[in-house]
Amino acid sequence: MRIGHLLGMATALVAASGVAAQAPVARIDTGSLRGARAGDTIAFKGIPYAAPPVGAMRWRPPARPASWPGTREATSFGAACPQGPEHREPWAQVGPMSEDCLFLNVWRPVRAGRYPVMVFIHGGGFTYGAAGVPLYDGAALAARGAVIVTINYRLGRLGFFAHPALTAEDPGGRLGNYAIMDQVAALEWVKRNAAAFAGDPGNVTIFGESAGAGSVQLLMGSPAGRGLFHKAISQSGSGSSALFPIRGGAINAERLGAMWAESIGLKDATPAQLRAVPLAEVVRNGRAFPCIDGTVVTQSPGEPFYRQAEMRIPLMIGGNSNESSLGGMTEAAARGLLGPDFQPLFDGYVAMTGKPPASAAVDLAEDVGFVLPSYALADRHAAAGNPTFAYYVDQVPVDQRAGAAGTDHGGELEYVFGTRPVEHRWDARDTEVARLMGDYWVRFARTGNPNGGGAPRWPAVGNRPTERLVIGAATGAARLQPVQERAKDAAMADARRKWTAMPRP
Repeated sequence: MRIGHLLGMATALVAASGVAAQAPVARIDTGSLRGARAGDTIAFKGIPYAAPPVGAMRWRPPARPASWPGTREATSFGAACPQGPEHREPWAQVGPMSEDCLFLNVWRPVRAGRYPVMVFIHGGGFTYGAAGVPLYDGAALAARGAVIVTINYRLGRLGFFAHPALTAEDPGGRLGNYAIMDQVAALEWVKRNAAAFAGDPGNVTIFGESAGAGSVQLLMGSPAGRGLFHKAISQSGSGSSALFPIRGGAINAERLGAMWAESIGLKDATPAQLRAVPLAEVVRNGRAFPCIDGTVVTQSPGEPFYRQAEMRIPLMIGGNSNESSLGGMTEAAARGLLGPDFQPLFDGYVAMTGKPPASAAVDLAEDVGFVLPSYALADRHAAAGNPTFAYYVDQVPVDQRAGAAGTDHGGELEYVFGTRPVEHRWDARDTEVARLMGDYWVRFARTGNPNGGGAPRWPAVGNRPTERLVIGAATGAARLQPVQERAKDAAMADARRKWTAMPRP
């Protein structure tokens, strides 16, 4: 019996070593990676794309990662970037956090080929979220014939911070927008290494939601993004926001940074003192946003489209039917954006929607705050001769459908990725929408046109009124109503006034 037991153990060990030997390995510029196969895809997780931004590297541009000997295990996600507990959402299962967080993940089809690459930039108000959130699992999209990459980037005050002392330390350097620099570094990594995962470095699509969509728009207008991607998808990214400059004017990023430092007892702080601030203090109430630094971020997100300075690449852009779930979509917000145009537009929305005035005001607010500015950018991009496709998602999981006001902000993601959260139920309609959206997104990444495969025709944006694909119970093309066109123009007129008035560094 003992001999038989030992033989059995030996057989098991041989079998286990055989499985390990068969584990997929990829060779990249910094070393070898061992991933894991699941069905028709292979995943490589927790890959460092930049050096740890810790210690003396805090609030500096990302540096190239170090090489490693042997084969690095790439079967678990790297640490998420630090974020305060006040920003946790039920879906955002970010896991362990560390200031050493510049990791990305790759999913690829098992079958050999040369696939389009899709790089996802997560949302979360530039303050929370992570590449390893279950909602962003790339396996289902990769199985359609694409290499999927999800990235971490520095968040909050770690990702966006300026201070006169840091400027004095390196006055000609890249300053302030460290999170956007991280995104650029990740795209540079993709350009160097996509081929190791059967990806085509000459066919890269960036796609992002909310703050990630704002990042997509910023990168389309940034000199730092040139040549790193070839198509773009902006999901619920608005396009009408106006960024403060890093310096100049009454409010700027350096002044805000100095005020924060002084609030924690560091008046006239040195760079070394700033970098020595405990992480918990940096993260606490650390909500922060990009600024115009003049080098990496040179304009507000939507501004390049109006200055005809955005990348001339195919674009897919849109929003959801209940963006007001994000909060702040009130009548007062709409009045602030629209000024004297509010009342006639509000009256038009009451007539168009047939809803009570309070509900119609919310519809108007979310349209001018999120949805219509996206379509304005689509109009501008298409008018410059670029393939452009606009969408509107109106689909809610069956278990939430009865009382829902529409597709929440971020509610399209489970359909795009095909990753139904465990707390949701899907019916046949949900499954069909997920199939359509995943196919549309991957076809766009492959060819620059989402059409094909017998799916409902998605018209390109052309002459006004803006034509969009409504995705939901009855997917099909629809044009904006006249009052929506007027609201779109009014919202963007307000944005353009703000862009023009904003001082430049």
